[in-house]
Amino acid sequence: MRFFRSEVLINARASTVWHVITDGTNFGVWESGILEADGPIRAGDTVQITPMVGRRPVNLRVQQIEGEVMTWKRSLPLGLWARTRTFTLTPESSHTRLTVTEDHRGLLLPFSKHPDADPFLDRFTEAVRARSEILDRVS
Repeated sequence: MRFFRSEVLINARASTVWHVITDGTNFGVWESGILEADGPIRAGDTVQITPMVGRRPVNLRVQQIEGEVMTWKRSLPLGLWARTRTFTLTPESSHTRLTVTEDHRGLLLPFSKHPDADPFLDRFTEAVRARSEILDRVS
């Protein structure tokens, strides 16, 4: 199993942060690391996301507890490989703590060339912080 974690304190309301991480139609507008998503990201949906790196679209299953926790899951059959990205929002007075974790597991994991650290996760959380703080000031 490989596990990655990134956390950031955002000077914005949780509702603003939630809007940023679920508004797939605007992922390509800000430095999300995602070129495009095929629409809004809602519980029970399968969303197709095209990352900046690799540029091959991937399908992700979405689960949510509205405004609090969201997971994106992608896997191969028979437990060969699975990746789960979990977004957790925690209100802290006038701020919101965003924690994003990524869990990789499966029989093929030892053969993967994935590094021991994921710099894209830190870039993503920082980009969410910047976008959320701008949008929270405007509204």
